[in-house]
Amino acid sequence: MEKSELIARQSRQPSGWLGEIVARVMAFETASANQIAVRELDVKKGEAVLEVGCGHGRTLRGLAPKGLELLAGVDGSDVMVRVARRRLRRWIDDGRVEISLATSNALPYPNARFDAAFAVHVLYFWTDAVADLREVRRVLRSGGRVLLCYRPRDAQTLATLPPSVYTLRSVEETEEILRHAGFEAISSTAHPFGRGSQLVCTKGSRSS
Repeated sequence: MEKSELIARQSRQPSGWLGEIVARVMAFETASANQIAVRELDVKKGEAVLEVGCGHGRTLRGLAPKGLELLAGVDGSDVMVRVARRRLRRWIDDGRVEISLATSNALPYPNARFDAAFAVHVLYFWTDAVADLREVRRVLRSGGRVLLCYRPRDAQTLATLPPSVYTLRSVEETEEILRHAGFEAISSTAHPFGRGSQLVCTKGSRSS
């Protein structure tokens, strides 16, 4: 069944009272994808990590106890930023986590600030994905890595996500976007996800 356009737009950028509800629902609906992303990212103690489109903050909360130098999240929805800050208040107060209201094409960080960056179910909403990924690349250190987790364009996904809101891409298109953005050593791994669908995790690294 196709997701309604109203709910799809709220999924892209939750707002108002409905956005608060959508944020809670998404925290559970995206849990398995976020767990896959954390495994694929394989963060190490002392690294600085950025989540682009951090949403409800549950993924960051799972990473918070791992002894990172810095754990940061950005989201373009004030509702999501508010929810994430509530969830991560303890670590924010300790200075170990930062949550910012910002978009992926204007990240509020200096060059080469992070060792790794990741985005789960965010690729669909980038109208100029190359530009967004170039901005992500800017804030990565030499050898830093990026991870995109997304549902690829296939018959099942096309039937459930309205094209007026979601831009679906194939794995090959996503890898090409990363190349154009300046990433190297690009690879993709597919994971079973729901009824006959997949979640693809595509990685790339920033050269010096």
